[in-house]
Amino acid sequence: MHSASREADDDADSTTTATDMSAAKRPCGALAVVAVLAWAGAFTAQATAATKAPKATTGAAIAVRGTSATLVGSVNPGGAPVSYYFQYGPTIAYGKQTVPGKLPAGSTKVRVGQAVVGILTGYHYRLVATNEAGSGVGKDRLFAVKVTGKNSFTIAKPSAPTVYGGTYVLSGTLLGAGAANRALVLQASPYPFLEAFTTIGVAIHTDAAGRFSFPVTHMTRTTQFRVSTLDPRPLYSRITTQQVAVKVTLKVRSSGHPGLVRLYGTVTPAKPGAHLEFQLFKTVRPGDTPKAEERTSRFVSQFSTRVKRGTATVSRFSAVVRVVRGGSYRAYARLTTQGALSNGWSRTVLLHAAPARHR
Repeated sequence: MHSASREADDDADSTTTATDMSAAKRPCGALAVVAVLAWAGAFTAQATAATKAPKATTGAAIAVRGTSATLVGSVNPGGAPVSYYFQYGPTIAYGKQTVPGKLPAGSTKVRVGQAVVGILTGYHYRLVATNEAGSGVGKDRLFAVKVTGKNSFTIAKPSAPTVYGGTYVLSGTLLGAGAANRALVLQASPYPFLEAFTTIGVAIHTDAAGRFSFPVTHMTRTTQFRVSTLDPRPLYSRITTQQVAVKVTLKVRSSGHPGLVRLYGTVTPAKPGAHLEFQLFKTVRPGDTPKAEERTSRFVSQFSTRVKRGTATVSRFSAVVRVVRGGSYRAYARLTTQGALSNGWSRTVLLHAAPARHR
């Protein structure tokens, strides 16, 4: 009896102990899982915080052979695996890109390079890198081949904007041996300069001294130009930008009273809302700076008005003014925005001052 009772007690104690141990293990296991999850979350947060968008730096073009080259640059992966590629094309819209390359995770700058074909002088290119945190874009660069041969171009700088609808003449000289009687073409890209350069007009030939001249008629928008030879590997001139200004006319109508006149005219193409100034040509005292020393005259605004709507293609202005200072006047149209067209001005007209008033 006592023996059986003791065995029962032992069994009870054993059961209690087992139950207690099981109960003690369960909380510890839950805490362990929570601890692992917390550690993993902290690790992920640290990894995410450490990962940054990559940095790309566009470098030079090397190993140039005809229309092929190797574009180089550098990439900082930003702490994560990164892919990179070069964009290139005739404008800043590019249009072509290399097959993406890959780099492992890291935080130091790595030099990269990729071969391209079909790249021409004047093409734009840049390096792009991407990782899980974002993208990095290098600066745009222009592909240019150093002239090591016999020829080079000089292009005359434009002296003033071309009036809307007028003619611009691009002139220059091809230098070096064999420059005489060389076939050339003129290429253009109109504002906003996103279109590839295309040949306009027909080919011409240089004279015996290598000189050439391309007239461009009916200019209606600011345009970039370059000259190209027709060789298998063309030689290109530098790019020159010719501004096109709105066309302004100015007329005068007398009122019958000395010094009181109506100034009126047109602005083409229509630019309603533009600020119109009537400016007097004045001689000025030379300034103290080298640039100011050369200036002995300038136009000074005397009156102003706003350009109003006329027709679909022409806007108009008109103002009645009392001329206090006589002299040569012009109308100057100041556009609210410039880009395809720039500010323009009229020819001068002579205005006589009103007689002085006697008290």
